[in-house]
Parts: sequence; structure tokens; C-alpha cells
Amino acid sequence: MYKVYVNDRLVKFLPAKDSISGAEMVFRLKGDESVDDLKQLIGSFEANTLLPELFLQSADIDRTWKTFTDGYQIMEAAGGIVVNNEHSLLMIFRNGKWDLPKGKIEEGEEPDTAAIREVFEECGVGMLNLSKQVSTTFHTYPYKDIKVLKKTYWFLMESTDTNRPVPQLEEGITDVRWMTKGMVREAMMNTYASIADLLKEQVLDAPNRFLG
Repeated sequence: MYKVYVNDRLVKFLPAKDSISGAEMVFRLKGDESVDDLKQLIGSFEANTLLPELFLQSADIDRTWKTFTDGYQIMEAAGGIVVNNEHSLLMIFRNGKWDLPKGKIEEGEEPDTAAIREVFEECGVGMLNLSKQVSTTFHTYPYKDIKVLKKTYWFLMESTDTNRPVPQLEEGITDVRWMTKGMVREAMMNTYASIADLLKEQVLDAPNRFLG
């Protein structure tokens, strides 16, 4: 299965063998559809803002996913799910929403290195111990006349830095906080769908990882 967030709504790519229940819109594909065919399907979903999600069930899911991605310019990024000694989670407030620290991978840079760099640059938090990559998310957005598919690698990290976080104002970040579980739940009411799902999966549903 592949998941991508389009205008903050979920599109799922599923193999033909998977059963689907409760979905409002399902398209069954052969797998040989063109880039334009998929653009038309996604465009119809974008136009119908009443639909919460779209399921694309394909007889050749890998081929369908590749065709879909061929319609976008790929931008790779990396970010951190950072927990401190008190089991609080590091979150940033940018462009009116709570988010996790992340940013573009520079040329020749490895994703794990980029994730550590972005956490330090955006939050001023160091003394980071990177554990492992725990997820990869996809979302689309327009940039000038280009449609971009952002692929973000997420890494679990622990920090022993006791200094106060410092927001990177020039990147539109106006607040950085270490959050308890209750604060995270509240922040999820004002975040992006992809981040909310990531937090639920990697933080709230992982009690041994996040106990604050």
C-alpha cells in the first residue's frame, strides 16, 4: 500500500486483492493507466472537497504508483521525531500550524544527516542520538507552475540537550516546545493530516517511547 496526502486529504493506493469497506469513493485500475489518466482522477478528487479520502485499487500497484509519481517533481526531505529525557516531544509552530522539524535534503546529503541538521537549525536543539528511520510520508503541493510530491523520511531521535529551544524565525517558525502527551493531543487539532497520522502511529500509540 502507498499513501499520499493531497490538499491535506488522504489518497490510498491498494493492491487488487485487498478488501475495502466503508469507502465513499473507490476506483479500480488495471495498472496500465497513463500519467494523464491519474492526473484526471486526482484532479476530480481535489475538486470534490466533500470527500475525505480516495482509494485507488490497482491490479499492478507498483506500476500505478510509479505512474502517479511521474506526474510530479519529487522533493526529498527529512525530519525528526525527537524525545527528551522527560519523554516530551519536540514540536514547532510554523505558518499557523503545529508541525515537526523537517527540511529539504541537500545535494549529496544522507537523509539521517539532513534530519539531524534540520532539527538543530529549526529548533536549536543538539545532543541528538538518532535511533532509526520509523516512517516515510508523501504529500503534494503546488510551487509556482509545478506540482511537487514531497517525500519525507522520519527518524526517531533522543536529545539530552537541556537548553531552551530556539525557533528559526527566518523559516517562519515562531514557537518551539517540548510537549507532553496531553499537549500533543491538543496540537493535533491544528496540524496537517499527515503529521497527525504520524504522531498517532509513532508517538501516542507507542507508550514505551513517549510516557510524558
